[in-house]
Amino acid sequence: MELFGAGSAVILSGHPVAAPHLWLILTDPDPESDQIVAVMVVTTRPHTDKTVTLSVGEHPFVKHDSSLDYGGTKRFQIARLNAAVRGGRCELSQNLSPTLLAKVRAGLLASPRTPHHMIDYCRDRFPKEC
Repeated sequence: MELFGAGSAVILSGHPVAAPHLWLILTDPDPESDQIVAVMVVTTRPHTDKTVTLSVGEHPFVKHDSSLDYGGTKRFQIARLNAAVRGGRCELSQNLSPTLLAKVRAGLLASPRTPHHMIDYCRDRFPKEC
């Protein structure tokens, strides 16, 4: 598996988020753009997207019920993630299980909050069973 490939997880702080948040990487790096797609894990609140809720134990970083912010799905350049690691703003977390990766990918395609361009981009990059 790539350092920043599908199923990886990173904890990012600073821009684009202030407090450290877990980001789940859903795609391998694009060979042309060297970008990955990731979605941020957030605390479940009344207003958050409930398409996928993570419970304690599904990932070691999750300490309480959490949701995925599909509306904020982003593409990250691998070079910028590497720079964030060197700058102390990014650290690797435990990889996702294949089951959790499939669940998160399916949620991206199903969530009404996922931007359409992200659905189109990911649909071509996810395995056909998603």
